[in-house]
Amino acid sequence: MSPAVEIAVRNSAGLPGAFWAWMAVFSVLLGACIGSFLNVCIYRIPLGQSVVRPRSHCMSCGSLIPWYHNIPVLSYFALRGKCTKCGAPFSFRYAGIELLTAFLFLAVFCLYPPAGAHAPLGLTPLFGPDASVEEVVRSFRIVPVYWLFVSGLLVGTFIDFDHFILPDSVTIGGMVAGPVLSMLVPALQLSVFPVYDPGSDSWFIEVVRAQTVWQGLCGSLLGLCAGFVPLQFIRLAGTWIFRKRGRIGPDEYAMGFGDIKLIGAIGAFLGWQAALFTILGGAFFGTLIAIPLLLSRRRSLLDRIPFGPYLSLAALTWLFWGPRLALSYVRLMFH
Repeated sequence: MSPAVEIAVRNSAGLPGAFWAWMAVFSVLLGACIGSFLNVCIYRIPLGQSVVRPRSHCMSCGSLIPWYHNIPVLSYFALRGKCTKCGAPFSFRYAGIELLTAFLFLAVFCLYPPAGAHAPLGLTPLFGPDASVEEVVRSFRIVPVYWLFVSGLLVGTFIDFDHFILPDSVTIGGMVAGPVLSMLVPALQLSVFPVYDPGSDSWFIEVVRAQTVWQGLCGSLLGLCAGFVPLQFIRLAGTWIFRKRGRIGPDEYAMGFGDIKLIGAIGAFLGWQAALFTILGGAFFGTLIAIPLLLSRRRSLLDRIPFGPYLSLAALTWLFWGPRLALSYVRLMFH
């Protein structure tokens, strides 16, 4: 380990405060810029268009948007949400996605808290208080991978909102990228185990991250299978039963295939426990929305609510608070 790195993290498991602050600002700025690109992906991918060409342009008059009018978030408010050529309004969602991406990028970086501090908002840090210098530096490699993962979830979520589809570039792409990145960054694969301490008569959670390339690959493949295989079996079995009973047509299926592939991609990135949590958490978040609609006179809206966004929300919940939620569950069950 170089002396500069040792000085940066000596006497602490975290980053020095000043460096952490600069990196936090960088995370926000990078997130806003990436969010601008995600807006392009969300609009063009379902249409089969290139996300590189043509350049950003007004959808009403077709005029190109110059770079100084395409600064994330700021340009929207500076131009009052209108095209400078024809005056056509731009949807606030463009700026909203840029802000949301910036916030999530910052939240990911906050998993790597400053020296002597705890992660904010109850986030589960990437390392423990007794982590060595090598562990602290090594754990930082997870941050850009998580940024990529969050970006994929955002693209899939908003495309699902608009078109009720989850593109293969997100789902299958995630199922392929997860194992590859888990070999490059084995610590991406996380498992939590409940441990009982007789001395204090209490339970706590032990967080274990993969250490070797083989462990990372095996953990990713196990997570992929845990998310994809059971639900695909349920999908095929349910389709067979519903078709026998005449509940669905010969070309219909009991469950969307895109949702299953998305859970497989989530498991490939975060592990088998994350895949199972996503299934249950997605159902929970979906139920929170479905119940009010069932009790109201707007039941027809249930057929127009995609499931992908709830799965993405559940995956983010595990990413940021998974071990803490596991600890709360264990203590609730055994006390």
